Amino acid sequence: MKLLVKGLGSVFFSVNGPNIVATSSTKIRELRSFPNYATYVQESYFDLAGMTQREKTLFFETVTIQQAYNPEIVGGHTGDGIIEQILLTSTPIDNNRELIEFVVGAGLPTSAIDWSQLVYFRNRSFTQTADIAGYTRLPINAENKMGSAYPTASDRIYIYRFLSASVVSSGAQFTSLQMSGCQIVLGATAKEEPEFQYLYRLMRSYELQQRYDED
Repeated sequence: MKLLVKGLGSVFFSVNGPNIVATSSTKIRELRSFPNYATYVQESYFDLAGMTQREKTLFFETVTIQQAYNPEIVGGHTGDGIIEQILLTSTPIDNNRELIEFVVGAGLPTSAIDWSQLVYFRNRSFTQTADIAGYTRLPINAENKMGSAYPTASDRIYIYRFLSASVVSSGAQFTSLQMSGCQIVLGATAKEEPEFQYLYRLMRSYELQQRYDED
């Protein structure tokens, strides 16, 4: 099994004028920003060309997301929090669809992403409660995971990390909210398949890529 590792930097939310904004040590892009909530996305990918060019299919064995700390909030209020959603897909998401996929849930019936192309999905939410009013590390209050881990002949696995920070009242915003960076560890093995099976996977990857290009 080969281990592939990709890191995404920490994200720092603050208030700039009326709106919540974010910065990061690695590339980040705004999807929406308002006084009471803001959503940003970090993007990267695993390059698998060295494996798939040898006409081998990639079989996924493990996906691990490693983080050192829970998000840290300063000047927060009960109900303030952040949602983190991490996707690994074998096809890219069009920029115009990213916010929609974050809201509806990638790979589900209303999504433009085929479930077989959703390698991994993890959604976690962290919320400040009255019990931790004086504590800055936010606890997890919900976590959901899904994904097909379906074998692929694609030459890339795309990574999307959505972060959406929110406050109960736009008139009582937090001072700052920081989400730690993460390491995404993908364990996979490249294997030879019967030619017809490999060509089918290759054709399927091509068709889905073409659909993205047309959109």
